[in-house]
Amino acid sequence: MNKYTPEILEQVETLLNVGIALSAEKDHNRLLEMILTEARRITGADAGTLYLCEDGHLVFKIIQNETMGIFQGGRGEPVDLPPVPLREENVSAYVVLTRRSVNIADVYAAEGFDFSGPKRYDSLTGYRTTSMLVIPLENHEGEIIGVLQLINARDQHGRVIPFAPYLEKVVSSLASQAAIALTNMQFIQDIENLFNSFVEVMATAIDARTPYNANHTRRVALLAGEMVGVINAVTEGRWGSEYFDDDRAAQLVMAAWMHDIGKVATPLSVMNKATRLEGGMELVLQRLDYIAASLRAEYLQRKMVLANEGPRAAEVETLDRWWQEQEAMIEQARELVIRADNPATFVSEEMVEELEKVARRTYVDAAGEERPWLTRGELEQLSVPRGTLTDTERKIMEDHVEVTRRMLEKIPFTRKLKDVPYLAGMHHEHLDGNGYPQGLKGDEIPLEGRILALLDIFDALTAADRPYKKAVPVEEALKILGFMVKDGKLDAELFEHFRQSRIWERLE
Repeated sequence: MNKYTPEILEQVETLLNVGIALSAEKDHNRLLEMILTEARRITGADAGTLYLCEDGHLVFKIIQNETMGIFQGGRGEPVDLPPVPLREENVSAYVVLTRRSVNIADVYAAEGFDFSGPKRYDSLTGYRTTSMLVIPLENHEGEIIGVLQLINARDQHGRVIPFAPYLEKVVSSLASQAAIALTNMQFIQDIENLFNSFVEVMATAIDARTPYNANHTRRVALLAGEMVGVINAVTEGRWGSEYFDDDRAAQLVMAAWMHDIGKVATPLSVMNKATRLEGGMELVLQRLDYIAASLRAEYLQRKMVLANEGPRAAEVETLDRWWQEQEAMIEQARELVIRADNPATFVSEEMVEELEKVARRTYVDAAGEERPWLTRGELEQLSVPRGTLTDTERKIMEDHVEVTRRMLEKIPFTRKLKDVPYLAGMHHEHLDGNGYPQGLKGDEIPLEGRILALLDIFDALTAADRPYKKAVPVEEALKILGFMVKDGKLDAELFEHFRQSRIWERLE
């Protein structure tokens, strides 16, 4: 014979179903709301409050009162009530301090607790607080993390009655499951916060390797977060059907934080190259000074010989003209090298030809060896048309994207971040297929990749911390991006949403 009544079996089944639902819920606010809602449903309570322990106080998280039509906190909005201090005269604080449940038939007849708060509420609203059941939320580590307070149990006719003693066990079981679910969720959140902090610290450390890239990653990540809202507000066009939920948004922002992590393997001599010759300029100028001094010494020596041989005006004039030509040639070479070394200078084909002429000239060093005015490596560096990097150095710099992908693939990302390695390696891909490292084209590049490419270029143009150029004004940067759209490199519709939103102003 079954000794359990249908009511008990129903409550057991309810607790099992609630436990499953609590375990499945991933949203913290909905979880809190579910705990109070289910506790009220099981007990028939008209009202209730869920508190969490924070900084030595009980903080209101969820408030429900069916009679008054009050439901607060379920969307994560703060409840505008002062926290409850942990003093035993307050019944909610008492259950935290003593770890005991409290079941009160009528708060107006009860003694030992300060019920001035509920009574004051009743006088202001006309509500009548009568029965109360207060249960501590104790997790599997024996820690009290909150309190569940239920008010005014009702019978099937809606009359207010005391909470039945057996309900203490039922609600305590629910509270235990709820506390475990909340603690597990907090553990997961703590792990995510730790991981996110580690990522930010690592990205900041990589940027800090060079003063010329100090805030790039942070700016791109912040812009990516703002673009989420921009895309979610779009209702028409190609991207009108796209939506970034919390997980997708987190993945985009994480990819932005990690997109340059591969630069940890990029030599500082490449990352910090502020001019075409960088540290080699002083050597070239010293060499030209040596050449000038050597030629001047030769000139003076020959002039002295001519003076000792007697009046030879024509030969002296020729010698003076030769020295003037040599002096002018050295000065022209000096000015050409200085101009070509400047990263703001566009090195044209004509300038390259002039540099090659300089490189073909030779001198004899102190050891008697014949040397060129410019070495092959110096000529290559000075001949870079734009920027400061040679083809070899640019390839080294571009390799950071592939290094990023390989590094991130070794990180065991959670399911919601599983595409971070793939997305982080796409910020240099262009729609025309001429980007790198994979040369993806058109629809092969997802929305996230297009966003990162756009933001990376925008920040590179407007950043004031780059060694090889001055910051471009925003409106000029937008024009450059517009040209890249016309050239088929960037997404036109995405660029227009970005331009109209002016999200960079929010960062300022």
